[in-house]
Amino acid sequence: MFSIAIIADIHDWHTKKIKFHLEKKGCKVLILKFSELSAKFSNNNYSLFAKNKKLVFDGVWVRFIGNGTLEEITTKLTYLHLLEEKKIYVHNSPLAIEKTVDKTRTTGILEINKIKSPLTFVWQGKKIPNSILNSKIRFLLKPIFGSQGKNIVLIENTKEIKKKIAQGNIFYLQEFIKNKNQKKFSDIRILISNHKIVSCLERSSEKNFITNIYQGAKYEKYKIKSELKTLSQKISKIFNIGYGGIDIKIHKNSFLVLEVNSIPSWKAMQKIEKKNISEILVNDFLKRLKN
Repeated sequence: MFSIAIIADIHDWHTKKIKFHLEKKGCKVLILKFSELSAKFSNNNYSLFAKNKKLVFDGVWVRFIGNGTLEEITTKLTYLHLLEEKKIYVHNSPLAIEKTVDKTRTTGILEINKIKSPLTFVWQGKKIPNSILNSKIRFLLKPIFGSQGKNIVLIENTKEIKKKIAQGNIFYLQEFIKNKNQKKFSDIRILISNHKIVSCLERSSEKNFITNIYQGAKYEKYKIKSELKTLSQKISKIFNIGYGGIDIKIHKNSFLVLEVNSIPSWKAMQKIEKKNISEILVNDFLKRLKN
């Protein structure tokens, strides 16, 4: 049917599931790492190689892009951009990845499109903006490139900021949202594909303000309401993601978008779902590929 390349820095359970269901649909699947790739430009053409073999495929599924130098990350995304220039479908697109991997860009796009996020400040260097210096708000200091809840620091007092070191010398501070009567920290993760809701869960922790499952948070299925469904679909279309994870905090009857993830995991979600999530995602991918 189709020849599909699954490309990532690290392959895991998700790659195995995608590969299984693609092959079940009759596709030929190549498992590749970014570190194996090289490019050749000649005779008005662009070709990708792995292990000295020229790669030929109909579509690409980008599974995971890890940390690296600016040059490494830029080159990975450039490979994908140039594949799109050759009319090869990339899932998710490099543009969607760029818009979501950078928290500053994500938050800015959301706010410009009138979608609420927690109060956020971003600046470079040690000089703290006056607008935040005397604030009594608690903040979370987050790396602008980061995932799985790693390297997030709670700032109880803005005076503490002077003692902190921000990754890449960029301070991204987002208001820490928690109602006084809450006994646990929680947020909502929505998995969406082709702008449709696939699954939704609530992540919670009674001790840790970080509610990422990889950090030990508990999780349970969450029944999504129509208003939240509509919001998630709107976000999916704004970022033009083939599939993605949207993290939302419900605060004072309002939805605050914390993050948009263009390379989401769904292993935990599958444990609370009867339907086969991987199969749904693969079917949606193939629909996009055919179009």
